[in-house]
Amino acid sequence: MTSSQSQHTRKAFTAKLLAGIGGFAAAALSIGLSLYEARTAGEVVSVSPGASVDSGQWSVTLYSAKMASEMPDGSRIPEGRKAVIVEAALENLTAESSNLYRKTVRPDFAEVPEPQFYLTRDRTVLWDLQPLMPEKIEIAWQVPASQQLPEKLSFAIAGTIYKAKDNLYAAPGWFPSSDVAKVELPLLKSEAGR
Repeated sequence: MTSSQSQHTRKAFTAKLLAGIGGFAAAALSIGLSLYEARTAGEVVSVSPGASVDSGQWSVTLYSAKMASEMPDGSRIPEGRKAVIVEAALENLTAESSNLYRKTVRPDFAEVPEPQFYLTRDRTVLWDLQPLMPEKIEIAWQVPASQQLPEKLSFAIAGTIYKAKDNLYAAPGWFPSSDVAKVELPLLKSEAGR
């Protein structure tokens, strides 16, 4: 083996060794970041009623929970059902109107369909929420009338994150992330009407 061949073999071995070390370091860093994100994602803050929570796309404030015999717009609830109504405030923190708030507040007391959102000021259904215009709202879930509810209801507030490019279409947007806060609200007694 000539000197130049020996030198070439050493350089090739050194390049492969460095590539292997670099790949191992990248894999270790990726695992470390994944473990850190998994650990910190599980940290959900408990907040008091009336405290504002920044969930990414939304600022959410939950004030109180009550039972009602009608929906916030005055419509009757079907027989065999009852409504849990949460008084809240919601603000769109982005620069565009949006109606993607439906999964932002989730009750922990039952598997229930998505709630209806109503504007408190005129008792109408909330559609798009305008940017930086906080609204007082009522969030209504219909549950079976026979369902026993605890004296304190727990609600999770889901976070969202902004991505300049998503993984599927490389388009910008807000995407669900882990829960950011939990709020416990005492359940007020049933109302006969509004």
